[in-house]
Amino acid sequence: MLTPTKQKVINFINSYSKKKGYSPSLEEIRKGLKLNSISTIHQHVRELENSGHLTRKSKIHRSLEIPQSQEMIGISLIGTISAGYPIEAVPYKEIITIPKDRIANPAEIYALRVVGNSMIDENINDGDIVLIKHQKTAENGQKVVALIDNNEATLKTFFKEPGRIRLQPANKSYGPIFIKKGEREVLIQGIVLDIIKEEVPNSITLPEVRTGVVHLHKKLPLNKIINGDAIDELRKIPDNSIDMTFADPPFNLNKKYGSYKDKKALEDYIQWSEAWLTEMVRVTKPTGSIFVHNIPKWLIYYANHLNKIANFKHWIAWDSMSSPLGKSLLPAHYGILFYTKVPKGFKFHELRSPHKKCRTCGEMIKDYGGKKSQINPYGTLLSDVWADIHRIRHNTRRDKHPCQLPEPLLERLILMSTDEGDTVLDPFIGAGTTALAAKRLGRNYIGIDLDKKYKEIVNDKLKKVEYRSSNGYKYTGEARETSKYLKNLTISENEGIYPIDRQLQVAIEFKSSKQ
Repeated sequence: MLTPTKQKVINFINSYSKKKGYSPSLEEIRKGLKLNSISTIHQHVRELENSGHLTRKSKIHRSLEIPQSQEMIGISLIGTISAGYPIEAVPYKEIITIPKDRIANPAEIYALRVVGNSMIDENINDGDIVLIKHQKTAENGQKVVALIDNNEATLKTFFKEPGRIRLQPANKSYGPIFIKKGEREVLIQGIVLDIIKEEVPNSITLPEVRTGVVHLHKKLPLNKIINGDAIDELRKIPDNSIDMTFADPPFNLNKKYGSYKDKKALEDYIQWSEAWLTEMVRVTKPTGSIFVHNIPKWLIYYANHLNKIANFKHWIAWDSMSSPLGKSLLPAHYGILFYTKVPKGFKFHELRSPHKKCRTCGEMIKDYGGKKSQINPYGTLLSDVWADIHRIRHNTRRDKHPCQLPEPLLERLILMSTDEGDTVLDPFIGAGTTALAAKRLGRNYIGIDLDKKYKEIVNDKLKKVEYRSSNGYKYTGEARETSKYLKNLTISENEGIYPIDRQLQVAIEFKSSKQ
């Protein structure tokens, strides 16, 4: 079975040959598919020749042919399917091609891209594509697409038991889903026929920093803060193993970070940045997300490199006032670059920003044209301009670190792009914001920092926080206080929780009812 990229190569060669009367060159294939490296095309063509999907009349230029027996047909890739906990189906549509002789009736077949890892013991992994035969029944032991309560889709092995249906994962970290008769509804949407393994070819030549012997971690160092160089430690992480990577690197503004100073020549800084950016993309899963935080000056350099090796999604403007720089515009935002490894099929959860409310009465400040009753109670859809999360300015709330990010910022990114149990990696962990946010939200974390002192600070803070299933900061100290910055935290609709500051309105209504 062909991967989607190889299918595109076949399709391009076929359409080009029919139009021109001769096959395309490797460079023409690269341009036609908008890929970055001719070596990647060469690798695909060689593998297609080895598998019999392409033949070469001779060793001369433009001699590629598609065997006549290898007739291809189009199958609709209609969305993503969870191979983890049930999630709402995420629809989109594109066409993939497969050999016609591999399936009996193409009209009954559709495809879904897998999100999650609950079926890894059946060799169904994050980013793979499954071919599904549409049918409404299944036999025990078949892998099925199941729709729960008409809105939650999941990929599991089907078993019908007395009084219930069991949807069984193929991963010891996940428990089965039981659907009791009469309590909930489960509909079979189809059975799995085949799996197309996803590949993410490396489309650039890696920097020289990757030369030499590298001993990869046989097991990810989950929930650990590693003291070491970011690039050296990233090199030890296996390909496609991290669900979300986030970096807030030194800004090269001559700041003092414990044992090192943030000052490099321009060319050295850019070359260094490209090296760790490459590693970040390499270790991120096909379904994962890459986030990079910095000032606009450096983000344009980062984007120039990332555009060659990943897929741009958003430039998030974090509205945060800075100091005047003389005769220029007042700097008023930081940027967060949002990239993914695949154009479609990556994890993304819809988040909403809570409505602004009066501190005294709890009512919404905005009128919404007199249509408050019609708006979503969770808030407005999150935009790419974030003005409701603020920098930590007061020393009483800061660690001894020159660039400490607020935790709601990282919580928002983590909620947006990962599920519980996923792994988040930060190669410049600093004050530990990423690790703290990940722990509270039930994610695994890996942090890296060059300074031993920061490692000690982060580990000490991690001891004082605990997992929470709701949007509140819970500390393990005697006070068990809720954070003062909580009211602006993003709400995930999947959690079924109203904005925290709605508690104020509930309290007011309760007080009024007692009077």
